[in-house]
Amino acid sequence: MKMKKISKVKIALITLTAIVALVVVKVLTAQFLYTEMGYSPVETQQEFRNALSVSPFTATAFNNGYTYEYEGKQIGSIEDLEKLYIEKGATEMNVRIATKRHVTSEDITDGEIDTNANVHTFDQAIELCKLAAKLNIPINPEVMCAYTYMDMEKQQAPRFDEYPELYALQNGKEWSELSLEEINVVLKAYGKFLAKEILQTGCTVENWNLGNEANFGFAGVSLGLETAVNPKLANQPDFMRYLLPLFNPSWLENNIWKYNAKEFAAVREGILEAYDELGIDKTNVKFSTHIATVVMTPGASARYFNCMKKNGYAMDTAGISFYPSAPSMYADSMILFKKTVMAINNKCGLPVFVGEFSYPSGEMSGAFAGWNKVVKGYHNTEEGQANMFRDVIDWGKTHGVIGVRYWAADYEDWGTMGLFRFENKHGIPKTGLVMDLGK
Repeated sequence: MKMKKISKVKIALITLTAIVALVVVKVLTAQFLYTEMGYSPVETQQEFRNALSVSPFTATAFNNGYTYEYEGKQIGSIEDLEKLYIEKGATEMNVRIATKRHVTSEDITDGEIDTNANVHTFDQAIELCKLAAKLNIPINPEVMCAYTYMDMEKQQAPRFDEYPELYALQNGKEWSELSLEEINVVLKAYGKFLAKEILQTGCTVENWNLGNEANFGFAGVSLGLETAVNPKLANQPDFMRYLLPLFNPSWLENNIWKYNAKEFAAVREGILEAYDELGIDKTNVKFSTHIATVVMTPGASARYFNCMKKNGYAMDTAGISFYPSAPSMYADSMILFKKTVMAINNKCGLPVFVGEFSYPSGEMSGAFAGWNKVVKGYHNTEEGQANMFRDVIDWGKTHGVIGVRYWAADYEDWGTMGLFRFENKHGIPKTGLVMDLGK
């Protein structure tokens, strides 16, 4: 009996090792095989979105004494900087929204330093929406449903204690104690409230993005967080974010994604009700969600969007982040990007919007010291940065990409990723901004 048990363990280990080896070989092989044979870009009537915009950090920069220039003109306000982007071809603004309602005196959340504590608040979002209305440019809200921030590495649960009418819907329960049905009641009400407040500023919203790099969760149903929806999520270690998309995406489908789809659908339903109550035409309003690609294979990305549709959230656009210099599944980031776009086009029937993109013009340091990968043909120089930006747009326009947002172009703490170089809080444009967008 003992020998048989040992044999079974050996067989299981051998089988597991073989599966892991096959997956690794498949990924390693795939990144060197690139062909567009049999590929057809998804058909779409959506116009290309040049989405260069002021960022969540821009207002704070001006408040701290930053200035900018362009062709001899001095820029001293967020309005004038956005006007510059419009002159450069931008077709929309962006606003990222957390559930924290008001700015507080310190960048601290739950006793810890939080650099996102006072840049994505509801109050700040409304001010950007008012600016979009004044400049008569559409705005793309990114509704995170997180207290101060979320991305692929961090998903906070929302908090609604600053919204009495929403908080009452929790019936005295903590967010982690709510069932999926109870969560969705609150999320629908929040979507409706938020959309009404945004639309009543007079701005136009053609595209709503729900979540930010939502690979591993949304609105509290997330890897590593306690939730009554799926208690097993709380005990998952962070390193699973880098293993599950590669070795077991079905686990993500069954334990996170299918629940998130219901949450997204609830927020969308509330947003659309706001249009109805305000008497605003919603015929052409579109929805998307965006994920990080650095931890995903092209197939896993397509599975994410198909899982959303299967579970009740059929979006209009698939959103992705693309940071070519960041560590990723592929040695050549451009191949990963192109294969991801084509996989989403072919397997999901969706156009792709690049919700976050940037490339360094020099060495990155600090928190982003690991983001120095040089992509073949694109040196980490101003010229290389500009060429990368141009080529992503040009390739995308003929391959089912309906827009690109250069992320945080005017943010000094973004290192060399931005489109300005800084001297004593003064931003001077780089080649990537001086060139005509998309040309």
